Amino acid sequence: MKKLFSFMLFMSVSFVLADPSITLDPSITPDRHQVQGTGPIAIDGLVYSQTYDYSVLVTAVTNYGGGNRWICDDFELDNNYYVTEMYVWMIWTGEMGSMMNFVISEDYTGDSDPNTNTDVWVESVPCTNTFTGDSQWGYDIYQTHCIINADAYPELDAGVHYYFETQADVNDNCFILASLHYIADYIWYNDGSGVWVRSDIIFGTPLDMFFDFYGEPVSALEPETWGSIKTLF
Repeated sequence: MKKLFSFMLFMSVSFVLADPSITLDPSITPDRHQVQGTGPIAIDGLVYSQTYDYSVLVTAVTNYGGGNRWICDDFELDNNYYVTEMYVWMIWTGEMGSMMNFVISEDYTGDSDPNTNTDVWVESVPCTNTFTGDSQWGYDIYQTHCIINADAYPELDAGVHYYFETQADVNDNCFILASLHYIADYIWYNDGSGVWVRSDIIFGTPLDMFFDFYGEPVSALEPETWGSIKTLF
């Protein structure tokens, strides 16, 4: 069986293997990761969340444009939304990225396999990186905040099974952070071959990616947009 992180050949053993001091709290349930429609989400614009939590961090997955490495995880929304901002959590081992490459694809076939998905949104988005105050495996952990241009907002529908695919637009290797699996399907990984492979097959354990989406209900933006259109006549 392949060892966790066996593909990260250039890294030290202490980084290749999950730190044994990071243990999973047995009281943690899927509710620790919010989903849209609960808690403060309707107030603060958070429309979907599998937010970063150091206490459940178990691993980091190589994820950089120079190697054409991608990672994806699935999600569903309970309303129709324009997504305006995205967050992921990263470790940068060299060049710190200023752009992230994103794809949202739809599971049209219903087989929960991103290899058969259809892309519905593709964009390179500027990002800013803020040190979280946390470090692991000898590296600092950064919150990577991506603000989408208004003319490129993805419009996503309620109840549709989507996958969020992400890659840092850098040549140096870098890593995106993940927890054990809690919500819906596992993450999938593309090592540059163009083929998605499920995390439990590659890494020996099922995983979830840390990511957050912020946005606005489609119905909330439509009146403003229509008002802008009318001013042209």
